[in-house]
Amino acid sequence: MRQYLLLTCLFLPFLVLAQTAVVTGVVRDEENKPLPDVSVVVLGVPGSASTGANGGYSITVPAGKAIHLRFAYPGAANVDTMLTLKPGETRHLDAVVRSRTITSVVVTNERLRDAGIDKLNARTSHFQPSLGDVNSLLQGSLGVATRNELSSGYNVRGGNFDENLVYVNGIEVYRPFLVRSGQQEGLSFPNPDMIERIHFSAGGWEPRFGDKLSSVLDIQYKRPREFSAIVSGSLLGGSVAVGSAMAHQRLRQITGFRYRTLSTILKGLDTQGDYVPTYTDLQSYWTYDLSDKVELGFLGLYSRNRYDVVPQDRETELGNFNQALRYTVYFDGQERTAYETFSGALSLNVRPSKELLLKFTGSAFNTYETERMDILGEYLLGELDRDLGSEQFGEVVRDLGIGAYLDHARNSLEATVIAATHTGSLHHGENGELQWGLEARTERIQDRLSEWYMLDSAGYSIPQSSGDVLALNTSVKSQINLESVRTSAYVQNAWEWKQGRDRSWALVAGVRAQNWSYNGQTVVSPRVRIAWHPGWRKAVAPGDTVARDYSFWFATGLYYQPPFYRELRDFDGVLHPEVKAQKSIHFILGMDRQFKLWDRPFKFTTEAYYKALSDLNPYELDNVRIRYYANNSAKGYAAGIDMKLNGEFIKGVESWASLSVMKTMEDLAGDFYYHTYNAAGERTDAPDTKDRTPVDSVRVEAGYIPRPTDQRVNFALFFQDEMPRWPTFKVHVNLLFGTSLPYGPPNESRYGDTLRTSLYRRVDIGFSKQLLGAPGQEKTGVLRHIKDLWISLEVFNLINLNNTVDYTWVQDVQGRYYGIPELLTPRRLNLKLLARF
Repeated sequence: MRQYLLLTCLFLPFLVLAQTAVVTGVVRDEENKPLPDVSVVVLGVPGSASTGANGGYSITVPAGKAIHLRFAYPGAANVDTMLTLKPGETRHLDAVVRSRTITSVVVTNERLRDAGIDKLNARTSHFQPSLGDVNSLLQGSLGVATRNELSSGYNVRGGNFDENLVYVNGIEVYRPFLVRSGQQEGLSFPNPDMIERIHFSAGGWEPRFGDKLSSVLDIQYKRPREFSAIVSGSLLGGSVAVGSAMAHQRLRQITGFRYRTLSTILKGLDTQGDYVPTYTDLQSYWTYDLSDKVELGFLGLYSRNRYDVVPQDRETELGNFNQALRYTVYFDGQERTAYETFSGALSLNVRPSKELLLKFTGSAFNTYETERMDILGEYLLGELDRDLGSEQFGEVVRDLGIGAYLDHARNSLEATVIAATHTGSLHHGENGELQWGLEARTERIQDRLSEWYMLDSAGYSIPQSSGDVLALNTSVKSQINLESVRTSAYVQNAWEWKQGRDRSWALVAGVRAQNWSYNGQTVVSPRVRIAWHPGWRKAVAPGDTVARDYSFWFATGLYYQPPFYRELRDFDGVLHPEVKAQKSIHFILGMDRQFKLWDRPFKFTTEAYYKALSDLNPYELDNVRIRYYANNSAKGYAAGIDMKLNGEFIKGVESWASLSVMKTMEDLAGDFYYHTYNAAGERTDAPDTKDRTPVDSVRVEAGYIPRPTDQRVNFALFFQDEMPRWPTFKVHVNLLFGTSLPYGPPNESRYGDTLRTSLYRRVDIGFSKQLLGAPGQEKTGVLRHIKDLWISLEVFNLINLNNTVDYTWVQDVQGRYYGIPELLTPRRLNLKLLARF
């Protein structure tokens, strides 16, 4: 008996070990940072483990039966996982622990897929070679096209920038109203250093988002749980963002300051002069837990964008070998533009129960914009010698046009928007969620317009005057005061039905309504979206399968865009209260697949869409300024397909590539013209016609014509790489390609905009070296407070290609018009230093 007892004692540990397994992994927070001191337990089993400084853990668990593994952290929601392990198995399991703040309902990745929302990584903007605007992250999103590196604007599936919704912490934000060019815009509202998450939808979005035609960008700022800071400086400016948690993490704040100057960039433009662009903003976001169920929040912003320029001269060469031209201008005068913005929002989040969340928000926005300009330009248009054997090759041999213009503006605008909002959400059943919202918003616009443009060609003012009155080429003088109230409401519900292993259906349906007091119109927008996860699996060995993670969806809905101030004002500065909401019916069919390649995560997404447009308000693009006709005289459509592949081509570093093919057209009511014929039946406007006396005419209906944003093909690539032997040295490449856009001479005849711009081609590259914070690197003294330190060299427009943003129109002595391209920035260098604490 003693011998049997001795053998049992010797082999008991091995018998117990044979009935256990091991789970290891890393626990991180929402920002993908390792989270120490997380408790890891198996419910119903004595003992526990905790994560170390690097977030790693290892725990022994029972084998051969289902176990309930829980990750717990103070102030955070528990993460529960069900597992069944074989005896002796070692399973690697990573987890993400989210803070339990009283805020919006935590949206899972599956919920985002069902809602058609793309989740972007804000940290990428720190290394993407660009001017530091968060909107550069959208370049690879479905349906997004950008053609101006100086502007924060972007187009989505044939729409203009006014058709995009932008939210920060649930507050709708605006772009300057008087802006004419990208260099005047300055800093956009979102601060990349303060962003926790970015969600984007290119169409078919839920009723909880507002009333626009093209897209939604939803940004949420951070709620820090510990001290952190980001400091950056470059030749283009600098920024500081500091976050902290106080009062036992009940009080949290993050504050950011940005300063930018584009002097070194703008000096490369064709127009030489003294550029003094200065853009600054200060933002602060605070949250405080009044109790475990009530949170108070405040978001404040002050920004000032100022753009001063004293132009000196400009020289632009254009045309081709058959007719090479040179456009030369000598300037006198200056331009001064300033935008000053205040914004504030106070929110109260209440969670009476685990299932119910109520949010109440009051916000105010005020902007004061001024534009002062007096610029005299005296120009020469000459033809260049194209004889390669001539001593004057490349020099002007014949003057085609000579003249001058005087551009005058004394414009000011003040806009104030005050809003009160209530939103709520209620989880019901096993996988149901009901959401609703109400908003009342007052808008006040005070606009003072005083601008005119005088054009003199070869000593004659255009248009030619008669008598003692001098007729100006364009003249706008008006004083506008607009006060109105908007009210809106929505309700939606989400359902999910699980049908076995990894297979499910999801449905989101709801309706949204809005009323505007100025035109008295009420619009109602029903929207529905259905998603299917088939749960397909692939056999890799007998009895062994792996998941093939596919998702398919279809979305449709009626989307209105009630007019704001600019849609009401025509070219002459007159308001038209009869303008109604533009309308679009979305039909979207899409799919995505999440998979692993080289044992790294990848995702492929594609969507085909058709948008039926009606009651359109036609417009023309003048650089970045959108000038509306202020009527609902058009109908149209937009159709296309978008594709995107993103993933870790290099482990731990995300890259992406996207391709869009799109066509958008419109038909303006009453858009017609006449062809005139002489007595011989020849067109009088034909180049070889000698008799130009019209005796007959035929009316021609213009029909469908390309919309101003009809860019048929767009390709974007962002690729990050690192040196195999030097992982702290990385390379970031950003490539953009876009086909031409339609344009035409400056008039109100849209059918004449049949010309096409040149292609948009741009390559930016950045080289980054991590100086501090690499794995295994020791830091002592003051340096131990620096988490990581990077230095970057950026080369903008690496190939130095000329891209056109707009055209200046001049007339020669025979009355022919020439479009002189307004070129964007050439190759430029930037040196940047980034530190995280």
